[in-house]
Amino acid sequence: MEDKELYSPPERRGYRRFAVGGILLLLALGLFPSTAAVLDETNEDLILPLFVVVMVVVGALLWSLIPGLSSRPHDRGRLAGLGALGGLLAAGAALLVFFALLNGYSGA
Repeated sequence: MEDKELYSPPERRGYRRFAVGGILLLLALGLFPSTAAVLDETNEDLILPLFVVVMVVVGALLWSLIPGLSSRPHDRGRLAGLGALGGLLAAGAALLVFFALLNGYSGA
């Protein structure tokens, strides 16, 4: 039987969390305009809900399938919930970026 600590030393867990968060953010920044381009003419009302659902599912899958992201052993349901929250946060960040890009900033 192999020890789980061999694959996930404590000093590398933080790097893995940042890497998964970065992957989720980059995916959100690419997925939102892609979803809008595909659904723009036909189903304009489904762009935002579909984007958020896909990001939540991908976040849950990434967080629960990558070993060693947690410092304590948790069950898959808790890890999937944390990943879903991470995907939701990445989707929110992508929405804020595109809102700022489309509307611009007005200085003081």
